[in-house]
Parts: sequence; structure tokens; C-alpha cells
Amino acid sequence: MSLLLMQTVFTAVLVVGVLALILGLIIVLIFKLFHIPSDEREAEILECLPGVNCGGCGYSGCPGYAKALASGADSDISKCAPGGKEVIDQLAAKLGLEAAAFVPKVAQVLCQGSCYYERQRYEYNGSESCASAAGLFAGPGACMYSCIGLGDCKRACHYEAIEIIDDLARINPERCIACGACVGACPKGIIQMMPKYTDLFQVRCSNPLPGKEVRGKCDIGCIGCRICVKKCPFDAISMHENRAVINQELCRHCGICKKNCPTGAITKGLINPEDEERLARVDRINEEEAEAARLIS
Repeated sequence: MSLLLMQTVFTAVLVVGVLALILGLIIVLIFKLFHIPSDEREAEILECLPGVNCGGCGYSGCPGYAKALASGADSDISKCAPGGKEVIDQLAAKLGLEAAAFVPKVAQVLCQGSCYYERQRYEYNGSESCASAAGLFAGPGACMYSCIGLGDCKRACHYEAIEIIDDLARINPERCIACGACVGACPKGIIQMMPKYTDLFQVRCSNPLPGKEVRGKCDIGCIGCRICVKKCPFDAISMHENRAVINQELCRHCGICKKNCPTGAITKGLINPEDEERLARVDRINEEEAEAARLIS
């Protein structure tokens, strides 16, 4: 009986082994037949990219951008904002292209309507979402074009570059990598990418309504007085509807517009000094809370 049992077991093992070998050969054959050859240049391009997969280039991530560059579907090597000039130079060398000029960018909130400047129409008690609040008469703020301040942009940012202070989103330019996630998350469309100039002059207001209506809603909005347009010696400012807009390519950072703005809607720098102090204070609080949690654990 034991010999018969051993023969049975041996036969079963042999059959299973032969089947496994046959199936293995079939898998190898299928892999060979349907294998898609990898593009070595695509892999080399991917090595040049930072790998943050932010989507700021317009593709799903770094692999998508690398594939487009390798295939020739896209020849613009300046789309990787997080990588900056270093990545552009590497891509130019790999692809045999001329290195494009690169101006670093940073996200900016074109609104200063914090709780100190903007009046409120009603008290919002819904979900903590700017998109939800915007669906209810454009939010609780009197200005329909103001920052709602419920943090959709902050939640979209993976680099802790945004804080909500006094019902207004504040962006830390030192942490922002210009991925554009916050731009897409803002339901009002008031976050825009700007050149990362330390002395950047911009109109931090998105309200296109006439000055009288703006004044009735916010103390620091652009009232369309056109003083900045008339005073600018470089014709860098124009009116879009009733709002002044500064052309960053023409602006020479003289500061005349800011000095003559009657409402303070025009600001200098990537961040106001008071915002810088507030962000620093929030950072200190976050660090203290993290340290306290570490000690408790």
C-alpha cells in the first residue's frame, strides 16, 4: 500500500510540475508576443523630472510629460515649474533643444478682502468647502468675487504653502512650487500664477464691478479710478472691465501705481509684511502643537 501511495503522489507531483512548466512557457510566449518595447529616451527624460507628479505641466504626472516629450507630441520643455531652470537645461541637453528662458512663478490670491475689509451678507453654516459656499449666492461675503476662505486651496496644496487667516487664503511664496493645484481648486478663480519677482506689483482684487459697488462691499478693492493707468510711465496697466490689470512683462517695478492707488488695492511683493508675520505665527503654533503631540505620544 505504501508503494502504491508513493507512486500516486509521484504521479500527481509530476503532472502538476509538467502543467506548471507548460503554463510558464505559455506566459513567456504571450509576454514576448505582446511586449511593448520601452522607449529608453522616455526613461532618461523621466529621470530628469523631479517626480512630484503635481500635474502643473498639464499632464497626469511626470511620466505623462516624459512620454509626450519623448514621442514629440510636446516640445515645450519649460512646463515643469517645480523643476525650474535646472530641469529645463537637462531636458534641453537630452532632447537637443535650445534651453528656454525660465521665469519662476508663484501662486497669488488676487483678493485682500479679509474679515477686516469685506462686509458679510449672511452667516454661512454649511460644509467647510469653498465650492459648497460658492453655490449659495457666491458665498457669504458681500463681494461675489472675494476669497471665501474655507480652505479648498489649502487642502489641494500638498506642500503646506497655504494658510487661512482672517477668512482669507495666504500663500507662502517660499513653500509654493507653482504646481497650480490651488488654482484649479478655487471656485472663484481668483488664484493666479504670477512671476516670482520679489518686488512684484499687482492689483490684488478680482471684482470687475463699478467703483461705487466695490466701495459698498470692500474697503480695499479696486474702484476703477484709472489713476494708476494714467500715472504709469511704461503703459503697463490697462483696464479690464472696471478693474486695473498690470502687465508683468511691461512693468518696471517703479512703484508709482502703488503710491497713487487710493484704496491700497495695489501691493508690492509676493506677500504683505503683515501676512508674513501672520504666516510665521501660524508656523510657530503648528510647530508647538506638533512638539506637544510628540511629547504626549
